[in-house]
Amino acid sequence: MGSWWGKPVDDTPDDVTGLTAAQIQLIRDTWQVVYKNKRENCFTIFRILFTDHPSTRTLFRSMEDVDLDAPGEFEKNVAARAHMVRFMHSFATFMDTLDEPADLRQLLYDLGKTHAKHNVQPELFDALGPILMKALPKVLDGKFTPEVKTAWLAAYTFMGTHLKEGVEEGQRQLADTK
Repeated sequence: MGSWWGKPVDDTPDDVTGLTAAQIQLIRDTWQVVYKNKRENCFTIFRILFTDHPSTRTLFRSMEDVDLDAPGEFEKNVAARAHMVRFMHSFATFMDTLDEPADLRQLLYDLGKTHAKHNVQPELFDALGPILMKALPKVLDGKFTPEVKTAWLAAYTFMGTHLKEGVEEGQRQLADTK
């Protein structure tokens, strides 16, 4: 596979992330499609989360009484919209640092630690990978190729690992303060 400049792209997986340069480019290209309609696409992701894992709604006090089947009710929830903005901006930062593995690892770890304060369990991040795999074909339409799927799975494997490590460390720190 060639790059924009016609030079061959190094397809050696990174020692830290396991991602190749070609996979990083696929992820970034498809992320631009997702991010173009960030609010709508984020609601798609969270609707899948809340439908497939209803217990997660308790982590969002403002979501406990929202009827996901009532047209527009979820989207009118100001607290939900604010969280969606934070989620998408965090993900955008992750996409920007895919080729800076040490920075990305630290960002993920730190975000995981902050989630421990909200009683998020590490297993939730295991669920997010399949949720993304369910949402991405919907938001990317025909752009969700087998290569794109493989790249996103590899990226999320790395991301989920470090998010969970951060949550676990945050839980240990919270337990030590009790």
